[in-house]
Amino acid sequence: MVVLEQLYDHTTNVLLYIAKAPISITNKFFFVYILTFIGLAYFSYLKYYKTRESAFFKFLFPREIYSHKSAIVDYHIYFINLLISPVLGFLEVGVQTYIATSLVNYLLGLNAGEPLIAGDWSSTTYLSFIVGFTLVSDFSVYVIHRFHHQSDIFWPIHALHHSAEVMTPFTLFRKHPLWNTMAGILSKSFTGIFQGIFLFVFYGNPSFEILFGLNTIYVVYNFFGSNLRHSHVWLSWGKPLSYLFISPAMHQVHHDPTRMTRNYGEIFAIWDWLFGSLYIPEQKEEFEIGIGVDMGNPHGTVAKAYYVPVVDFFSEIKKKFERGPI
Repeated sequence: MVVLEQLYDHTTNVLLYIAKAPISITNKFFFVYILTFIGLAYFSYLKYYKTRESAFFKFLFPREIYSHKSAIVDYHIYFINLLISPVLGFLEVGVQTYIATSLVNYLLGLNAGEPLIAGDWSSTTYLSFIVGFTLVSDFSVYVIHRFHHQSDIFWPIHALHHSAEVMTPFTLFRKHPLWNTMAGILSKSFTGIFQGIFLFVFYGNPSFEILFGLNTIYVVYNFFGSNLRHSHVWLSWGKPLSYLFISPAMHQVHHDPTRMTRNYGEIFAIWDWLFGSLYIPEQKEEFEIGIGVDMGNPHGTVAKAYYVPVVDFFSEIKKKFERGPI
């Protein structure tokens, strides 16, 4: 009975979270981000699409995309993953906190218990932390993303995201819980190390919100059309900005099965530029969606979206053991 009551309370909280999304600045569906999504899409519509015989909102929210079977699977995954997200969120924060506090205490111990620079944080210190944290976090996303693409064993876990047949902003959340768990822990390990080192250098009185909460750069990123990354609407930043930031168009190209080895980054393009995976479209391009023409969609239902990646993951591990050491 207690379990049922807890499940009811948790489901109610998830529904409240979804209902409050338009007024939460940390949510992808915050009303300001939706307005900029519409505004930037309108700019794209005027530049690339107005010759089509369709009104703007029919162009932006086409029924054939938003009611597509693949999109409906995305909606289900979004809700189901929200139901199980508290466990992952607690684990991520725990990993980040443990690594950060352990590392800062270890470094302080090596330096007779003294930080390199003591005192309350200045505005410059806060800014340096935010920029550094975002760079480290974004680099971790690049590393984890690229690793999953290049690993035969771990690719099946990430393949769910790429098996979408159409893209809407909900496709961002088309991720298997195993991917969310592995990516979350690895990413928080990166940022935990950064926090530990930074706190050792600038030991003072930073706020909890800065260390574990709202990140200003991610707010700016969401403001400038992050929801368009998973959509049919083409929007490029052009050169030279595309050498620094991943545009929606650059991420859409990444979802093309022939170019999935390009543009692994989330916010910054500098990692792709440095490591040879950057692709900047010269002009508007047509792009395909999916994991390949001959592959079909192995995750065509909600059930398959959850169990097929696990089956394929363990199948690849089995193949690895059968092949033996190289």
